[in-house]
Formats: sequence, structure tokens, C-alpha cells
Amino acid sequence: MAVVSILSGLISMVISIKLIKKVHWAILVATIVTALVSLNLNYIGSSFLETITQSDFYEVIVVIFGIYLLSDTMKASGNSQKFAKNIRTLFNSRQAVGLMPMLLGLLPMPGGAMFTAPMVKDIAEESNINRVEATAMNYWFRHSMEFFWILYPALILESALTGISLTKLLLIQLPIGLFAIIGGWIYFKNGKISLKKDKKLWKELFESILPILIIIIGVIASLPGWLVVLAVSLIYTFYHKNYKDLLNIRWETVLLLLFVFWYKNFVTVSNLSNDFVENLTTWGVSPWWIIMISPIIIGLITGITQAGFAVTMPIALSFVEAGVISLVPVAITTYFFSVLGVLLSPVHLCLLLTSKYFEVDMFSVIKKIIIPIFCAIMGYIVVMLFFIF
Repeated sequence: MAVVSILSGLISMVISIKLIKKVHWAILVATIVTALVSLNLNYIGSSFLETITQSDFYEVIVVIFGIYLLSDTMKASGNSQKFAKNIRTLFNSRQAVGLMPMLLGLLPMPGGAMFTAPMVKDIAEESNINRVEATAMNYWFRHSMEFFWILYPALILESALTGISLTKLLLIQLPIGLFAIIGGWIYFKNGKISLKKDKKLWKELFESILPILIIIIGVIASLPGWLVVLAVSLIYTFYHKNYKDLLNIRWETVLLLLFVFWYKNFVTVSNLSNDFVENLTTWGVSPWWIIMISPIIIGLITGITQAGFAVTMPIALSFVEAGVISLVPVAITTYFFSVLGVLLSPVHLCLLLTSKYFEVDMFSVIKKIIIPIFCAIMGYIVVMLFFIF
């Protein structure tokens, strides 16, 4: 019954995404359908109450708010533009095309690849870099940061749902990102980096990303992540007098987080998660297939990393609680395949927008990043071998 209930919820979510086009409502539908099929409607209220009284839920909301506020203020202050200008001057054309999206990928934002697209397009046209290749580099190097970077909402969610600290997740998943970046760098033939010694430009570059560096230091120093992000973003916003974005709350993101935590708490409180594991174990189905295939499919359908991770992780945690698999490999696998699904998704906002902007076929861009994706998979295998053996 548990397997049927959870699968019914997942199927209803896929259908809802197609019909409603909103991931947060689709997750709510999945929760209700799962409750109806499992005859556990009585747990809907208690799991919701647990969600709205959970400190982790509010901490994640604060972090996401802070990240978006910082992103908006960096744009409004001109620091993002200053950063891009300095990168163009300090490095050669191909390296600038790779480094701009990579370094600005330290600051997540919706459709973020579009932010560097105009600059990349200018450099590509000046240097006769193929448009498909320029689009692929802009897309790949930005999202290679998502494999490990601690400011990405899905990675923050990974920390919240698993209880693994952001610093530890950064260190664990960093090799995957390094394989992705270095593999992509070699594949796109960006060459050896030779640094130009211009103190003024380096100073401006440092100043333009100073708030991000402070957040990094704070998180590595084991200060509460939500407090560091909120404090830095507020100080930075007031310093630049960007008051208009203080009330720019992404309500859809808030609802997404609410429904994700609610779904997680429901499958736990109702004991569905444990029953689900027992059913699969009885049938001889490997849990690895579930925690690999589910996030890829949901990532492909939604184009949103949080969706693939948020729906699969509560189920994956059931295997951990049952002692079938240990926590860290489960977290790494679910997160990695969520990112992978999104990178290949034809509904991924970054891919859609940048393909249109560069006037190239999105599938030619996906084809261009297949080799770098295999490099990332090699990084994932290396990390998994370390934790399994």
C-alpha cells in the first residue's frame, strides 16, 4: 500500500506540473493524493503543524531571501557589471567566456545564465567563438557550480533535510564540481590561465564580490548560515540604499519550501516512509534505482533542482532510517541526479532563455555538454567510491 501511495503521489505531481505549470502546487497535490490513497488524511494536520513550528523551515526561508536580496543589490549597485568588465580585461576571450558564468555562479538567481549571456555573446562575436559553443560554455560553467556551491537553494535544502552541515556538504561534493569544471575547461579548449598584473582591476574585482567572500568565510567558520547570509545581505543592501528590493519576497519560493517540508513531514509522521522501504525490500527492488531515477525524471520534467531533490529525499531518508543505506551516499546521489536531470531538461529556464538569446537550438547545446556531464559523473563515482569503500 505504501508503494502504491507514494507512486500515486509522484504520478499526480507529474500530471499537475503539466496542467498547472507550477511546481509548488504540484507538490501540494502530491501530498494530498498520497494521503488519500494511503488512507492517512488524519496526519495532514499534524504534519502541517510540525512544519510551521520547525526552525529549519524558517532558517531556509531566511537564507533564500538573503541570497535573492544580495543578488538584486549586486545588480542595482552595478557591482555585477563591474565584475564582468574586469574579468573580460584580465583574461583572454575563451577564458573570460568560461570564468564569467562560473564566478557569477557563486550567486544563484533564477534564469542566472541570462545575466552573463549578453557579455558572453559580445566576447564570442568579437573572437569568432561559435554561438552554440558560447551558449554551452555559458550554461555549463554556471551550473557546474551547482554540484557543490553552498548558496544554491537545493543544496541548502539538502543540508536542512539531512542535517549535514553546509561546510561538510561543500567539502564532500567539491570533487564533483572540480571534475565538472576541469573536464569542461579541457573539453572547450580554454587553455592555461595566465594572470594579468593590474592591481587596480584586481582590487575592483575583489570589491565587487566582497559580500560573497564574507559569506564564504562566515559559513566555513561554522557560524549559522542563515544568520551570515541575512546579516551580509541586509548590511550590503542598506549600504547601497537598495530599499526597493527589501520587500521583494518570492512568494512562490516560500510556498515551494512550505509544501516540500510538509510533504517530508507527512511521509515521516504517517510512517509511510518506513512502510515504503519494507515493501520494496520484500519485492527485492534496489533502493539505488529509486534515488537515481526519481530525481532525474522530476528534474527533467520541472527544470528545477529543488523539485527533484525535495520529492525524492524524504523517500531516500526512509532507506537511511531502515539501515539499508548510509546517509551521506544517499544525500550525494539524490542531489547529484537532481542536478543532472535539470541540466538535461528542455524546460530549464536558463537553457530556454539563453538558447533563444543566442538563437541556437537548445538540443545542440545539450549535445555540446554531454562530455562535460560524463566528467561530472566520473567525479560522482570517485566521491561515492570513497564513502562506500
